[in-house]
Amino acid sequence: MTVTRLTLPKLVRSTPVRIALLLVLLFAAVNLVTLGGAYLTLKAQAEASIRADLSAEMAGLDISATPGALRTLVEARARAADPKERVYLFVGDDGRRAGNANARMSDGQVILRAREGERLSDAGYMKEVRRLSSGILVVAQSMQRLEDLRGTFLALLAFSLLPTVILSLGLGTLIARRSARRVARIEATLRRIAAGDLSARYDPGRAGDDDLTRIGKGVNHMAARQEAATEALRQVTSDIAHDLRTPLQRIAVLLDELQSKTGEGDPRAPLADRAREEADRAVRVFQSLLEIAQLEGGGKIGDMTRVDLSGIAAEMAELYEPAAEEAGIRLSTNLSDGPVEIEGNRALLGQAVANLIENALRHGDGSDITVAVARDQAALVLSVADRGVGIPEDERALVTRRLYRLERSRTTPGNGLGLALVAAIAQSHGATLELSDNAPGLKASLRFAKA
Repeated sequence: MTVTRLTLPKLVRSTPVRIALLLVLLFAAVNLVTLGGAYLTLKAQAEASIRADLSAEMAGLDISATPGALRTLVEARARAADPKERVYLFVGDDGRRAGNANARMSDGQVILRAREGERLSDAGYMKEVRRLSSGILVVAQSMQRLEDLRGTFLALLAFSLLPTVILSLGLGTLIARRSARRVARIEATLRRIAAGDLSARYDPGRAGDDDLTRIGKGVNHMAARQEAATEALRQVTSDIAHDLRTPLQRIAVLLDELQSKTGEGDPRAPLADRAREEADRAVRVFQSLLEIAQLEGGGKIGDMTRVDLSGIAAEMAELYEPAAEEAGIRLSTNLSDGPVEIEGNRALLGQAVANLIENALRHGDGSDITVAVARDQAALVLSVADRGVGIPEDERALVTRRLYRLERSRTTPGNGLGLALVAAIAQSHGATLELSDNAPGLKASLRFAKA
């Protein structure tokens, strides 16, 4: 069984992971709104409480009638207070100060400073400043309580959100991996069916009756119906072949007998020769149609072994070199250094190259023909190129259909099955047949994926 590797991009594209991410984002948003609202409410309450305390303290100090009494009261309260928590300060108009901190004025604002040997709160202060007839009275409360409140809510947010995010993503990833493996099995089954293996089936395993199981069962049902229809068609084709074999053989025997009874001067001899040629052509067309149907139907293609594309190309080019010389055509090769090996059927691949060379000999307008084997980054390529008129771009997808012929080719030998058979052989080997402009001429390429 093929093991599917799940990369991060595949997991991110997985529906369960996306749903998990959406739920995590939704939960995080709700959590943030809820905790944020609670934090803002408690913060406002804490600030209001500090302001109320400051107002009460200020009212208690402001009742002093004289500067001396106010200075004495501020000193008494300052000695009992920690400047990191609360600051009491009175700055008289005469410059004398009382309290547990110093201050300076900047743009009309009172800026607290620590006295020598003491420290103020790092969290800052909420102050109430009142201008009296004899000086400035400052009462300030540290905002450490608000900092502690903020830290508490941040810790609460982290401890409530992070485990949920990690748990949700972990579960989503596990579900995605399980679903991705099942989707990969369905895709592998569909690829096998598309490649012609109609016996391929999806195994749902121990999965319950969910959507992927139903899709897999639908794929199996489709494959079973297609396999049954193809098998019925194959059986009909086999029956037709069996039924026509005897009549075709009899026609050939009768034509042989007719040819043997007609001498060179007999006016019926040319007619008998033409009849025999047409009978042979019908047999070849019928045989090619059977081969294409068998290959496209996923039938067995014989032994698959390690074969060298360069060796096959060189062998076919050597085989057709005499015919090319007789036609005044130069047939050359451009092969890759060293063997270019694939898994394939040597006889079928040789037939595909032979068909491409024959196609170039017939329709290449007597131009030079090059048989090449090369490697690129993604594939191994075997190509046959000529310098003829080529095939119009809008007809390149049509010439691989059975019995389709270009209008200008109807007067040349052939039956419109050569490229169709090459395409079927390519498909049976997991390759593709590409027809491209050779500027001028046609370049027919068989592209085999690298192992």
